[in-house]
Amino acid sequence: MKTLQELLDGFRRGPRDVVGIDVGSSAVKAVRLRSNGDEISVVAASILPKSNGSALELPSKLKARHAALTFTGQSAIVKLLSFPGAFDDRAEDKVVDNMGLDDPDRYRISYKIVSEGQARGESRVLTVAWPEEEAATAVELLPLGFPAPFSYEISGLATMTSCFGSVNDKTLNSALGIIDFGDTTTTYGLFNRGLITLVRRFNFGTNHLLERAQSTLGVDRETAQGIITDGSFDISQSISDILESLLKQMIVSRDFVERRENCRVGQLFVAGGLARSQDALEEIRSAMEVDVEFWNPFENMTVSKDAIPPELEGKEWRLAAATGACLGVFEDT
Repeated sequence: MKTLQELLDGFRRGPRDVVGIDVGSSAVKAVRLRSNGDEISVVAASILPKSNGSALELPSKLKARHAALTFTGQSAIVKLLSFPGAFDDRAEDKVVDNMGLDDPDRYRISYKIVSEGQARGESRVLTVAWPEEEAATAVELLPLGFPAPFSYEISGLATMTSCFGSVNDKTLNSALGIIDFGDTTTTYGLFNRGLITLVRRFNFGTNHLLERAQSTLGVDRETAQGIITDGSFDISQSISDILESLLKQMIVSRDFVERRENCRVGQLFVAGGLARSQDALEEIRSAMEVDVEFWNPFENMTVSKDAIPPELEGKEWRLAAATGACLGVFEDT
């Protein structure tokens, strides 16, 4: 028989069975995870067609009790704010003021304390402001019943959570960067000893390169995707031209963090469509002079039999944001 304390802990505990749903511009990526103490298992995963605003129909194997939703959130505003000393009630009141929003009432605002400052130190707070109309539409994707919406966040930030759930402790205690190439937006984060020190978002995505490949080679979108991945045509110059401005900004950000934190960013983890382009990886490696890697989001998990459909085997990276959304729920509850 369970003790009273065990029963109370059970009531307080958050969701342990969650489906992460990453809504992209062309498809919906979904993965269902279960958490049992320190062990996390992959129950099911799938790539679904875009819903186009209608209610999303999930296969029965993906219907957990709760859902963690992620979206590109191109109109969302993400900032890492710093406040002197401890983050108290007065500092909390300043979050909205420091986000620079034109009309705060139009946004749903959330924040997470990254580090708590003491005495002469500073507190760092990661903040997100999402336009109200976009947030309302997100929840409407799920019909009444299960899964019930539990959380929603920016896919680029969820991808970073996935990375931290996959790499080893030695890597986490160093300085590293993470780039998530979405279809229309790229999210760039720098970390030192497990704490985020800088986050930037760029209005650049894989679609820019796909459109260049389509126009240059005269092929359709699907063929262009294959060319970028398998390198059957030399498009290195196109990749170099497109990434040049983006990489310059990333290098400036990295140099700033290295000076401020007195560290050296030794590894860069890359996710998204461009993470499978050898030309893109080589361009990033050459420009930033750092080891570039990608990761399997299920690296430290137990994968149930038949959880990963054949078409996703070897492409688990496509589920990074959906996986990170689930891990975020497990961490925060």
